[in-house]
Amino acid sequence: MRLSALLLLTLALLAGCGPAQKGPEPKTLIVGIEGVQFEQYEALGDATHLKQRLYYAYTYTGGITGKPSEQPTLSGPGWVTLLTGVWSNKHGVDSNAESLRVDPAFPSLFKRLREALPTAYLASVVHGSPINSAFLLEDAHGNDVRESGLSDEQVTLRALQILGSTPADFTFIELGEPDEAGHAAGFGERYQQALRNADNRLGRLLDKVDERRRNHPQEDWLVIVSTDHGRDYRGKGHGGVTEQEKTTFIASNKPMNEELTEPILPEENPGPNNLYCLAAQTSVAPTVLRHMGQALQAQWLLDGPPLLGEAGARKARADEANARLRWHSSAKGYLTILKNGHVVAQVAAAAGQWTDPDGMDTVNDYVLVLDGTPVAVRNRPAGQPYNIEEVAY
Repeated sequence: MRLSALLLLTLALLAGCGPAQKGPEPKTLIVGIEGVQFEQYEALGDATHLKQRLYYAYTYTGGITGKPSEQPTLSGPGWVTLLTGVWSNKHGVDSNAESLRVDPAFPSLFKRLREALPTAYLASVVHGSPINSAFLLEDAHGNDVRESGLSDEQVTLRALQILGSTPADFTFIELGEPDEAGHAAGFGERYQQALRNADNRLGRLLDKVDERRRNHPQEDWLVIVSTDHGRDYRGKGHGGVTEQEKTTFIASNKPMNEELTEPILPEENPGPNNLYCLAAQTSVAPTVLRHMGQALQAQWLLDGPPLLGEAGARKARADEANARLRWHSSAKGYLTILKNGHVVAQVAAAAGQWTDPDGMDTVNDYVLVLDGTPVAVRNRPAGQPYNIEEVAY
């Protein structure tokens, strides 16, 4: 009996010395479609790949009008916000000027993933050159693929090749035809056809991801589809703060959490037609980071809650006139508040507000941490006027 037990123990120990079982391998594809007015996309009908194959919801860009996060609804600020998870008052790209570079303190997904996953295969293939060649020049420099100025069909073909024959850990592509059609002719058949073309290209990319998942069942794929900005009422321009220009969308192959699926209203500033009850463009980057296995860090000062896993404190915002932070949560636990990197309070998450005893007479970076999920808020000094500049487009 003792010999049998010893033999079983030895076999168990030997089995434990074998190769470790690998967990799922996270992969991400972001498909950016320039200048989509989502109502026009929905008007294509129920047969689109987006409607048939993805989960989606309306979202917003441009920050909160009249608050520190406000930014013009232009391509540069929009794409950099989507890829960094912060508004332009942090990342610094507040126009389409090609002299602008992302603030190194708020790097894009390209740089964060390269630092965290040194051997990961990263690619950025875009129609609009400044994404790679200007705004994110240094961040994208470490990518395995960085190609710019391609036609939408060339972008798609290159992406299919990357998905088919490389590790393709993180791939970002940008299609520009809908924006060009809008600028040329506004809303109408040409714009609708550009959206149909983009949706057909999306279908080919989704087919390739499905093929890859069949061939590599250990891979865990996240696909996100979004846009940089909406359009004005004619469909020709953008850059301002109207509801149409600020309305965007996020679609995904994975079900998202309540931040995307259960809108909640910041009652003191709901925005035009309750726009600010929606998730924001800033949620894309933290969602990707979490999917790619990266624990979100308070010091990153990310403005958006992730759309996978715990959402944390939702609709976090500063009420400078009353030196108060506000948020929404039904959690029963406590929320930790950091101010400029230091813990200053722990508050019942359901309380929904906290008053800074030192006031908000200077710029501060607050971070609200709930369920291991940090969400940041940068205030502007109480009483400081905010100038909304004219935007040329």
